[in-house]
Amino acid sequence: MTTSSFSDAHQFSSILHSDPSLSPSLKVRDTPDPLLSYTVSNIHNLVLCSEERRHYHHKLLPNLPSFVRHIYFRCRLTPSVLVVALIYLERLKRNLPSQAQGEYDTHYKLFLAAVLIASKFLEDCNTHAASIFKVVSPVYTPRELKEMERSFLGVLKFDLYVDLMEMYKFIYDHQESLELELEINN
Repeated sequence: MTTSSFSDAHQFSSILHSDPSLSPSLKVRDTPDPLLSYTVSNIHNLVLCSEERRHYHHKLLPNLPSFVRHIYFRCRLTPSVLVVALIYLERLKRNLPSQAQGEYDTHYKLFLAAVLIASKFLEDCNTHAASIFKVVSPVYTPRELKEMERSFLGVLKFDLYVDLMEMYKFIYDHQESLELELEINN
């Protein structure tokens, strides 16, 4: 069964509760491009950032779409990690002052922090976190990444819990943009 098989969140919840052996999984329909594009658009809309590359490490960064794509593929992120990261970014936006601004790389840092925290929330082992540290090491040190996480967590007020219903609702509400399918497997 896929997301489109469920008429509403109540039906989805009933199916999951009726048989605890069922396992939901999230898959891209054809290509992850819509999910990645939505992620970039969402990040761009969080805060107004400077266009000026003031620091040396800013010059090392590719454009944001290339960066997001590179992290997704090189670190073998799952659609679930990106969806939870997007939910965290929505929560972050609600908690930020309306006039929040950032440096050139703020969008990159917010993406990295959201993905790192989402991967740690979803996975028992930190394979994604370790690969992210490795991939971005020419630009950011592990210490800087941990600082990004702490700052992000502070703005979120440590509100990290995301249940299946919240994921389902997010996917359902944005299904045209994300092109994801939530499948229920036996």
